[in-house]
Amino acid sequence: MTKRQTTPAGTKEPRRAREVSAAPPVQQVPRARSGRTRRNGKVREADLVVIGGGSGGVACARRAAAHGARVILVERDAIGGTCVNRGCVPKKMLSYGAGWSAILSGCLSHTGGHEDWRDAIVRVNAEVARLNAAYTQRLHESGVEILRGDALVTDKNEVRVGDETIHARRILIATGARPRTLEVPGGELAANSDDVFTWQTVPSSIAVIGGGYIGVEQASILSRYGVKVDLIVAGDRLLPHFDHEIATALADALAARGVRLHLNAEVNLLSQANGAVEVCYRPTDRPGQTEAVRAQAALAAVGRVSNVQGLGLEDLGIHFGPRGGIRVDRHFRSNVRTIYALGDAIEGLHLTPVATAQGRWLADRLFSRRGERADFDVVPTAVFCEPAIGAVGLTEAQAIEAAGNPERIRTVVKRFVSLENRFGGSQHQSVFKLVLNARSGRVLGAHLMDNAAPEIVQTLAVALRLGVRESHLQTTLQLHPTVSEELFG
Repeated sequence: MTKRQTTPAGTKEPRRAREVSAAPPVQQVPRARSGRTRRNGKVREADLVVIGGGSGGVACARRAAAHGARVILVERDAIGGTCVNRGCVPKKMLSYGAGWSAILSGCLSHTGGHEDWRDAIVRVNAEVARLNAAYTQRLHESGVEILRGDALVTDKNEVRVGDETIHARRILIATGARPRTLEVPGGELAANSDDVFTWQTVPSSIAVIGGGYIGVEQASILSRYGVKVDLIVAGDRLLPHFDHEIATALADALAARGVRLHLNAEVNLLSQANGAVEVCYRPTDRPGQTEAVRAQAALAAVGRVSNVQGLGLEDLGIHFGPRGGIRVDRHFRSNVRTIYALGDAIEGLHLTPVATAQGRWLADRLFSRRGERADFDVVPTAVFCEPAIGAVGLTEAQAIEAAGNPERIRTVVKRFVSLENRFGGSQHQSVFKLVLNARSGRVLGAHLMDNAAPEIVQTLAVALRLGVRESHLQTTLQLHPTVSEELFG
């Protein structure tokens, strides 16, 4: 993520976002240096063919090439995958812009959100273009050859891209995931999370369908750009995989900021009339009734599905899991021994750092035999809403289930108003929760709601891996004034 930098005296002022986005596009990276692959007409040889240029694919390709492997990476779209182009990076930049927009709106009552959105999209596109170029250049410098186009796996050791055929010792499927479609009548009227980053203006009102990461983040972002948001959630709470107290606190925070929540709402129909979209749903806690929300637009954030169709994998007998991802063993190998898969293409955690770690470890194991496996039992994660959420380790419910007895688990919950909120005149509370082993005091999980939470949780992940206990926190001197000191009191 970018940081604000000062400009030394005598240097040129940084270009504005609109000027940056208007810069000439980066030229396509040339083929890898001669000798990396052998041509025989339209046939090539490679040690590894990586299908997909996202986080996992790029990480594996670069590491394998560094070990001396002949690597060809096939990508039909922009290098960087979902995270760079339609996910983590543009989403967080829009969230930063939303924060600026909300501050301006609070200070200047006449400030609207639409001009702010257009400027934010320009800045987002500029950063995405920079990252595309950087990723591509790093691949080139690593000796990875890039082929543009659709890949088809025609045999356990063969990939076809257009009229070219690659014979490969091993094939890696790292094709990521795509937004799940809303499977109800009229579902095509709803935009998806990819579409948001192409909008040049925002609607005056929107119905966001889904209460997971993406739905919560987009509802929070759009509301801060001045959009009237209805958040329609099928379950009885937001963020079902997060700790219940944090999810409840977030629901209160979103409601306080004007987001209208509709829980236990099973969407069954979308229709369009007079320039508006009507989202009909059945309240699952009130059988027999039907309610509706009218808005200028609708956004479906109902999850993502592994993007593994159309690659020819079914014809090779590849096994898939219940969620549609490729089944792999602990070495990320499918039931076809030469074909591997990782990241969002498999069953498991769909997070960018997880895919990156998987890719590097796999390359090490295949081409150097010395890979050190990342600890996938302690995975920090965040939701970039307002206020932000950070979490690592077990939730209270997970800890109790693992312990088999609720008396073996203890929690510490702290609620406080941060200096940031007090300065802005808000009394909304931040929430910090530690899940502890009742006997030893070992920290099993940390769950935070505050704009600083994602940064704090990254450090806490190291502490959890090293077995930090409540007594360690209590005897560590605090840095004052910070929100993180609330963890140490």
